[in-house]
Amino acid sequence: MKKKIKLDRVETFLGRNLACDFVVVGIDVSLYSTGIALIRTTDSYLIIEKLDTIKVPKNPKHFLKTTDSFLEQLDQIKRDIISKFTINEVIIEDCFLKKNVTTLKALARFGILAYERFRGCANKCHFKLPTSARRIINFKKLNKKAKGLKLKKELIEYISATLDIGFEIEDHDQVDALVLALAGLVIE
Repeated sequence: MKKKIKLDRVETFLGRNLACDFVVVGIDVSLYSTGIALIRTTDSYLIIEKLDTIKVPKNPKHFLKTTDSFLEQLDQIKRDIISKFTINEVIIEDCFLKKNVTTLKALARFGILAYERFRGCANKCHFKLPTSARRIINFKKLNKKAKGLKLKKELIEYISATLDIGFEIEDHDQVDALVLALAGLVIE
């Protein structure tokens, strides 16, 4: 997917200034469906260059096979990106503290694998909590108690309006990756 949006339109919507001539990759790490977004800016435009999703089998008993599948896809996406762009920043979603230790371990492992793969390709590669990224781009919940699917829907509506794109609920991993990438463009 490639989409150009006037930079001043996005800045006005977010109420934030964005860096010009900057390339950011956002990675929303998930157990089975990891979202990746590559956005860049020029003096006048924000350009969504790539939206991708890494899908792995839902079989926790074969974690190493799942990890191999994750890495194969991640490496292919990385090769595609670095063949075309010089990356300024990579932001990887940091893990929330969850009650399920197995899930937390898997998310942490996939996150550190993404970090290891991208750290040498960018000027800056780091982790950011999703709540911090949402705050940076001025996302505010309409319903303060929204979480889970309701929160995902609100975030999808916000990003759809920000970027003038119609995302669906099944695109939530890519939308979360876009939130991270947009946060990387914000001048603080």
